[in-house]
Amino acid sequence: MHRVSDENRHKRRDTKNMDIDTAKIRFKNYLESSGYAASTIECYSVYLGYFLDYLRKIKVMDLKQVTHETIRTYQLLVADMAIAEETKGMRLRPVKRLFGWLLDTHRLLLDPTEKIRETNRQNRTVPEVLTVAEMRLLLEQPNLSLRMQIRDRAIMETLYSSGIRLNELVQLTVHDVDLKDKVLHIRKGKGNRQRVVPLGSNAATYLKEYLEKIRPRYARKNKQQRRLFLTDQGRPVTGNSIRTSLFHYKKAAGITKTASPHSFRRSCATHLLQQGADIRYVQKLLGHRHIRTTQIYTRVYPIDLKETHTRTHPPC
Repeated sequence: MHRVSDENRHKRRDTKNMDIDTAKIRFKNYLESSGYAASTIECYSVYLGYFLDYLRKIKVMDLKQVTHETIRTYQLLVADMAIAEETKGMRLRPVKRLFGWLLDTHRLLLDPTEKIRETNRQNRTVPEVLTVAEMRLLLEQPNLSLRMQIRDRAIMETLYSSGIRLNELVQLTVHDVDLKDKVLHIRKGKGNRQRVVPLGSNAATYLKEYLEKIRPRYARKNKQQRRLFLTDQGRPVTGNSIRTSLFHYKKAAGITKTASPHSFRRSCATHLLQQGADIRYVQKLLGHRHIRTTQIYTRVYPIDLKETHTRTHPPC
């Protein structure tokens, strides 16, 4: 008698019963086991939750009941929302990933999102970038007579100098900093990719001061903690606490533009490109898998790009 393997039996059972709550849990487990960043998983969970709420409202409780028309109607609802285009794209992206995973693992036979197009990433507009003068003003806001604000200055200089993501920054350990060679080792980048990024002189200076004068005091309450940036209680700083601090410094500086951790990343990339840096170098620095993601930044300054080309390209 032919025996059905446990894996095939599991797949058959999933095909018969793929309720939305079970699917969400298993999809999250898949993302975690595939090495997706915690921030990405959290983001996917939130936006996928909106779609599942929509399914509940229309009385669809099993993903086998989802059709192309179901997805298309949801897409039109999202398109009419008064939210940013990027946010609209994020409402659909996890949905496509979910059904792609269900198809790849044989839990579904047809992908209802197959002909649904996400927001074109190449057509995305980059939010306002801080100018060099604005960035300098922002960096000067921390009061360097206060320990915690010396730490904040080190955080801000690191974000701007290296262009790393917020999640990468909070994951840094003391062993990831090489002040001799002025580099950071990013061991848990997006997609679990590793890379080495350079540190500018200012960032290295403030990191050195933080490591020598501030962190040892903070680490007294938690000597086993290896994370680089700590609170005065010896706990790792969180992304939310950094966002809050930057918001207050931005207000103190009188800057009206957004000054989030990602603003530092965007500004780093844009300022490098404005100074004539090769786009492939910027791609490697930011840890972008695809060059088209980095090319978004070139739309911020089309005139500067032409000037750089004129100045650097040899005449024939």
